[in-house]
Amino acid sequence: MSDYVGKLVTVSAIENGIVEVAIARPEVRNALNEATALALNEALAAVADNEQVRCVILRGEGSAFCAGADLAEFEKATSQPASERLETLFLPALRSLMAMNKPVIAAVSGAAAGIGVSYVLASDMVVMGHSAYLKLAFINIGLIPDGGACWHLVRQLGHAQAFEMAALATPISGERCVELGLANRVVEDNQVLDEAWSLAQALVSQSSQALSATKRALREAAQRQLNNTMQLEGELQDQCKASEDFHTRVAAFRQSRRK
Repeated sequence: MSDYVGKLVTVSAIENGIVEVAIARPEVRNALNEATALALNEALAAVADNEQVRCVILRGEGSAFCAGADLAEFEKATSQPASERLETLFLPALRSLMAMNKPVIAAVSGAAAGIGVSYVLASDMVVMGHSAYLKLAFINIGLIPDGGACWHLVRQLGHAQAFEMAALATPISGERCVELGLANRVVEDNQVLDEAWSLAQALVSQSSQALSATKRALREAAQRQLNNTMQLEGELQDQCKASEDFHTRVAAFRQSRRK
């Protein structure tokens, strides 16, 4: 890995199949400059390819999850089209989060703003602290949400709620995120990482093949028609049923029923 991975983005040792990937610029609330964004791309690609990793916890160091793109650097990059910067700096990590064959839990403390919201939305589960919030701050500087935020939000919230969040830069608290289906849990601020680990441990106790297939089926269901989704479910089910893990778990279930 590059020198930036380990400095600007840290990757923990693997523990029981679980790894933490942390944005490590707490002095600027983990705002993503070019080097940090590229390091996050690299770190997430690496854990996605690591067969020993079965669950990823994504978090920020310090008091915030991610304050978005580093505005000072962004202003200097006016000659590069925004679409190119997105493709180079941010979309690789976002695609990794959604496509890797293992679940990703976002552990959100403090602010997740701007592109930081997109990383939360691209995760599979979300734990937030009581003081945490999501804020699409793009409109405040004359921009629109990006990194897939529009796609996620209009599907999860509907147009009216998504438009209010984007057009008024309304901060959405952890409690409200749970109500809206944008987060799974809201806990005390000092319990966010512990709760994320508790969920991760529950996930890695499941069949890794079935977990991977479940993630794929749900991700693709958002883009497929019903009949195509049912066909994919059948194909994935056949793959799971052919695995040794399936037969082992069925045998264990039958044994438990006899007791």
